[in-house]
Parts: sequence; C-alpha cells; structure tokens
Amino acid sequence: MSKKTILILGIVYAVATLILNNVLQTAIGGFMMTLSFVALVVAIVGAIYYLIKFSIKQFIYNRKNRKSIE
Repeated sequence: MSKKTILILGIVYAVATLILNNVLQTAIGGFMMTLSFVALVVAIVGAIYYLIKFSIKQFIYNRKNRKSIE
C-alpha cells in the first residue's frame, strides 16, 4: 500500500471512531477506541525497543572501533 492510502485509511478510521464513540456512544465505537489505544501503546513500546536496540548496537560498534584504532 502507498503512504497516501494508509493515511486515508487512518483518517477514515479516526473519524469513524470519533463519530461512533463520542457522538453516537455505541459499543462498536468503544471497541474501536480501545483498539486505537492498544495500537498506540504497541507503537510506543515498539519505538522505544528499536531505539534501545539501535543504541546498544551503536555502542558495541563504537567500542570495537576504538579498540582497533588503539
């Protein structure tokens, strides 16, 4: 999928969630809101995991390079 398609789907999902949860106050809207919160938490935890993983790899790489220079 292209970035434009993903962006449009995200906007449509957000609008549908807003209408179903806040305006109509349906159970489907509540479920969609819960799903959105879970996706947000997973995205934040995943981003932190990849940042820590990259930092550790960079630290090990820099330590190896310092040893070879000396």
